[in-house]
Amino acid sequence: MGGQLAKRLLAVQVFLTLSAWVSGLIILNAWWIVDIIILPKRPLLAIACFAFKIGLLLVPLRVDPPSLVKRFLRFSLVAGKKLWQWLGWHPVAFCSYAVDGLPAGLKHTRILASSAAFWAPVMRHMWWWLGIRPVSRKCFATLLAKGRSVALCPGGIKEVLYMERGREVAYLRKRYGFVRMALQAGAPLVPVFAFGQSDMYSYCRLFYDFPKHLIPRAQWARLARRIGYVPMIIWGWCFSFMPKQVPLYIVVGKPIPVPKVEQPSAEQVEDYLQRFIAEEERIFRQHREAAGQAGVELTVY
Repeated sequence: MGGQLAKRLLAVQVFLTLSAWVSGLIILNAWWIVDIIILPKRPLLAIACFAFKIGLLLVPLRVDPPSLVKRFLRFSLVAGKKLWQWLGWHPVAFCSYAVDGLPAGLKHTRILASSAAFWAPVMRHMWWWLGIRPVSRKCFATLLAKGRSVALCPGGIKEVLYMERGREVAYLRKRYGFVRMALQAGAPLVPVFAFGQSDMYSYCRLFYDFPKHLIPRAQWARLARRIGYVPMIIWGWCFSFMPKQVPLYIVVGKPIPVPKVEQPSAEQVEDYLQRFIAEEERIFRQHREAAGQAGVELTVY
């Protein structure tokens, strides 16, 4: 009886912990919008909330996390491992506070994410401690110069705008920046494809999926690029922030050797981008049946 109670308590802890990574970012970013809405009627409250959040944003990112936060980071990783079979999901943790059992090569890897994530008080520090950095040319170059591996999703906002249910989408054909950075650093390009990630959450892109035609799509897309993310509602298992019970099948392709060229030409960048796209397509074709997605097609824009 005691063992069952302990398992249930662990399940509740895991539910709250893993949900916090998704819900925290959404809620804290939405807090800015709430302040703007209440500003006309409750100006003092709105100004106080603005001041509080700005104060949190001024706290340097390069500070050590409190001991409680360190335990939270470690628990997030361990909880994901324990629930791998149940959820088919695992948190990506590339940091010095949650690297127990992590392959040695990934301990020096950093993930680049939209700079919009770093406008969310509290969560910006959590993401930083987890090994996530804002995606910028300067940050990209600095990490590569230090010999670190960099993980990013080149498609970004455009890929979110193009994604559709029932098929896989990759926005790559005009993404020259990451290839140019790789050439300047002489860093190999490593294609990776995660089968199943598109089914982990349901989503509704506001003013894009619903309500439609309220804002012209071209203007809405420009706004999304300007603010750095696509406003959307997402929900997973039982309409919560937990991902659905979907198996992930992640394939890491063969590294594409890249020469070090300080000033790569447009032709060189195009050549290595096409090699990268071809390898992504090969990975998808070769592994989609084993991943249980034999009937799914990949569209590369």
